[in-house]
Amino acid sequence: MKHATFENELTVATHRERGTLAEFHQSFEDAVSTVEAELGASHPMWIDGDAHEADERFTVTSPADRTLEIGDFAAGTAADVDRAVGAATDAFDDWRRTHWSDRIELFRDAADRIRERKYELAATLTLENGKNRFEAMADVDEAIDFLRFYSRELERNDGYAFDTGEPTPGQHCTNSLKPFGVFGVIAPFNFPFAIFCGMLTGAVVTGNTAVAKPASATPLVAHKAVEILTEAGIPDGVVNLVTGGGSDVGQPLIEHEDVAGVVFTGSRAVGRNIRRTFFEREKSGPVIAELGGKNPVIVTANADLEKAVSGVKNGAFGFSGQKCSATSRVYVKETLFVEFTDRLVAETEELVIDNPREEDAFISPLIDDSALERYERICEMAREVGTVRTGGEVATSGELSNGRFVEPTVVTDVSHEHEIAREEHFVPFVTIHPVSDFGEAIEKANDSSYGLCAGLFSEDETEIETWFERIESGMCYVNREQSATTGALVQTQPFGGWKASGTTSKFAGGYWYLPQFMREQSRTVVSDVRRE
Repeated sequence: MKHATFENELTVATHRERGTLAEFHQSFEDAVSTVEAELGASHPMWIDGDAHEADERFTVTSPADRTLEIGDFAAGTAADVDRAVGAATDAFDDWRRTHWSDRIELFRDAADRIRERKYELAATLTLENGKNRFEAMADVDEAIDFLRFYSRELERNDGYAFDTGEPTPGQHCTNSLKPFGVFGVIAPFNFPFAIFCGMLTGAVVTGNTAVAKPASATPLVAHKAVEILTEAGIPDGVVNLVTGGGSDVGQPLIEHEDVAGVVFTGSRAVGRNIRRTFFEREKSGPVIAELGGKNPVIVTANADLEKAVSGVKNGAFGFSGQKCSATSRVYVKETLFVEFTDRLVAETEELVIDNPREEDAFISPLIDDSALERYERICEMAREVGTVRTGGEVATSGELSNGRFVEPTVVTDVSHEHEIAREEHFVPFVTIHPVSDFGEAIEKANDSSYGLCAGLFSEDETEIETWFERIESGMCYVNREQSATTGALVQTQPFGGWKASGTTSKFAGGYWYLPQFMREQSRTVVSDVRRE
């Protein structure tokens, strides 16, 4: 079935088409200067429509420059979570009764407000989580898409209410989806605006209320998201923001007896803990989670190597591999292995490592010290068990020493079975493996507990169809030179995974996402039918 066209917000692509990239760059740089001048402020939590302070605070600094203070934030506790859940519980009855048409108008207004502030928000992302300007703007664009698409879907499905007819005379039946109650919304650092807004919109536009916890590394842009929703008219208590650590805020949130469901993006270990908690506490609501990937790419004998090298380079090293969709292992036909690897190494060494606020920056800083330590550990392991063809070192020259910059790393001669070729690392690190034939490549690509994204480079139609039939992945891309496994667009490329990469196999930005936040109710009314 073909659905109505949805127009994505594509800021950079639009400027390229119009020949106005200089205008984009100037607007972005002006916004960086404006946002930077406002950094370092103190930020409370937001509960029941009011600012809420905390006894403890935590400071966030930029991963690109640890001397640059982003802000001082309230460190929430279990008591703050309880207060926020209480506010969301009190607000739920009125909000669920608010007609879906009124709810979507609010979110459409919020989308317009985001559009008006897109450069400010993108600049905030660059300073707070280290995305370069192109990736930061794409993050903001995706948030706009989520708000607009989910609003459209709720409208297109008439609020998910259906008249199911009269099976017998006088017996009238209807069917509808209803909200659960309070949702915990737990967001990651890597898409701290898009995923935060997308998950929050999914929960709230469908009639639930929410307590949202952003990643501790990226609370500022989450504050701006809640500010925008408040300006758009979200009622008090419907959206509550609690900042702080996972053990202090996240765990009490998922354990709270009045939290009906959780939507989460993050690590497999945390996602499994959330599901375990819901099972042990006999909660009947959903855990909607996206849980990472170890994303394979196959390069066959029939591949266009220029496309393949470009796709792998961009997929592996965009945002320094800090994406659950990042390309992390590549299976190359053995006759092409040397040429492909040499070309990938050469192009990787041309990538620019610089402060993400600079126009030519490509490689981003790692988000925190634990990521930096993880990078150093796996690179040392790679030197012991394989060959580091390029990269493998922390970048410390000049001003880079103030940030957490590392070199994009290409590794060969590592067994497919080794842990560095099987575990998700979330750093700019890719392993390249020769394979004898297409069948071996597919077998090894599928030999993973993850099933998020996968890529293929082949100009052979039979290989392409075979790969689509056999690959065990939710996101499948063929000959995508702009990125082999990353960069999905809302509606046209719904995002999610199979196997251990998710809990529902219903994808964000897709047609079956919103119903997950609701439960079904079947209604039958029998009228008195008089027989003649």
